[in-house]
Amino acid sequence: MDDYVFMKKSVEIEKLAAELGFTRVHFLDTDFVVLNGKTQKELLKEIDQARNKKLKTLFKADSEEMLRFALEKNGVDIIYGMENLHPKDSLHFVRGGLDQVLCAIAAEKGKIIGFSFSEILNSQNKGKLLARMIFNIKLCKKYKVPMLFGSFTAFREEMRSAKDLQALGRILGL
Repeated sequence: MDDYVFMKKSVEIEKLAAELGFTRVHFLDTDFVVLNGKTQKELLKEIDQARNKKLKTLFKADSEEMLRFALEKNGVDIIYGMENLHPKDSLHFVRGGLDQVLCAIAAEKGKIIGFSFSEILNSQNKGKLLARMIFNIKLCKKYKVPMLFGSFTAFREEMRSAKDLQALGRILGL
């Protein structure tokens, strides 16, 4: 199992990841880059820069429009954090950020939907976040969208073992 961490590459973290049971750990700015574009033009510029460096790209969605744009463009590899797009759920259903149209686009384009353990750990409302993740996982399974569950952490103390993440993933429905 691979893990993604928002830390600079270090031998210490690689050893810790190996002890925790990960086969490979991906580091920020060495293996991947996080895209922060707030507009479509900024996002395209960041994608071009990352492609020139031959790095994988991760994107944390901050609006529905940018989420759809990132899913439709070929430069973004992994998209995560869509559970926090909507502050409130609907009266009748959970608003997880994904819907059937976005899942169909993601499946067609081969995008990976990521789920972050760090977001669960640092969330003020864990119940709402877990419900939204479960909803998104069900949609991804239905439309056969590739999924990734990783720590996505910037702190050494927030790293958990691969077996712990797999167990939580099984509980969520991965």
